[in-house]
Amino acid sequence: MVRRLRSSSNVSALSASSSEGLPFSVQESDFLEIWDWSAGFALYNQLVTTKLSHPGAADLSKSLVKIKKNLALHCDCRFVHGLPESVFDFALLWCPADAITTLKSDSEEPSWSWTAWDGPVNFPFDPTSCPDLKTLAKDEGPWFKSEIKRFDIGPQDAPYIIHRDRKDEKLRTQYPAFHHVPSKDVNSDWNILRFEAWSIKCETFSAEQLYYEDKVVPCSHLINDDDQQCGVIMDYHTSISKPSDFGPYSFVLLSRNIRREAATKTRKPKIPTMHPPGTPIWAEDHFVWDGEFADFDEDVFALGPWKMLNVMLVQWNREETEASRIAVGRIHEDAWEKCGPEMRKITLV
Repeated sequence: MVRRLRSSSNVSALSASSSEGLPFSVQESDFLEIWDWSAGFALYNQLVTTKLSHPGAADLSKSLVKIKKNLALHCDCRFVHGLPESVFDFALLWCPADAITTLKSDSEEPSWSWTAWDGPVNFPFDPTSCPDLKTLAKDEGPWFKSEIKRFDIGPQDAPYIIHRDRKDEKLRTQYPAFHHVPSKDVNSDWNILRFEAWSIKCETFSAEQLYYEDKVVPCSHLINDDDQQCGVIMDYHTSISKPSDFGPYSFVLLSRNIRREAATKTRKPKIPTMHPPGTPIWAEDHFVWDGEFADFDEDVFALGPWKMLNVMLVQWNREETEASRIAVGRIHEDAWEKCGPEMRKITLV
């Protein structure tokens, strides 16, 4: 079901163009004046969504190297398989933007990074690209909460600890308490991501494909064993329901976004990656501005600012020692707790 958010008088006509009337395009020069990740990730989002994840993006490799260099210099940040360390929690929530987005069969990149996948992606839960959140006063606290104490990459006995930015107040992100210990330098060949997280099994859930204006979109409703709509999976039903000979599936808790009603007087930005709060709708090449998917049944589950959990759907190998990313989604906290979550060591490849 689509929830209407704003009156037509407050929604400008759809446009993916700049104020000069030229096609929207983020440029290499846009990154020269970025000094923090509150602005930097929004630009990174635009670059990946509109350019880097598309066919032919290999031609942009030189520009990407320069952009990474600028961001690393200005924002004191490294990239791990294309994901910026400082805002690693945001970056992990990438989602497919097209039905052709599939895991590359010959990729040496890890499944948890968009760089391992063919086809365009987007970032529907990026708080830096949600103008409605900009209206929140600073004293209202964070707009994003990570549920992961630390992410490690590399060998288990001598890992590199992902260095997330816990000091930038503009990011308004709350992290679990953790004392960061300096670790060895990251190796670009390290693909294994390790962390501890709450997890539930998936056997009792099913998914139903969602549509927008009679067109299939990369979002499916999540249905629990009581036949209740309790969340969403940000992918096509055909993609997440493919038969597999590998091991079982699990949902892994990653983070939470604050839930806020859309501001009725916020006009639609002309940047296609900007989205409303809640679960936004990707319509071919942009997020819909005046609507969102109802991500749970409000007659069954309680409303609340932190009730929706950002989760990753993973599939384990037969021994359940390693897992691969399948999709990202959201589950209502009450439905999650009913499944008896357990703390588990996660090893993503």
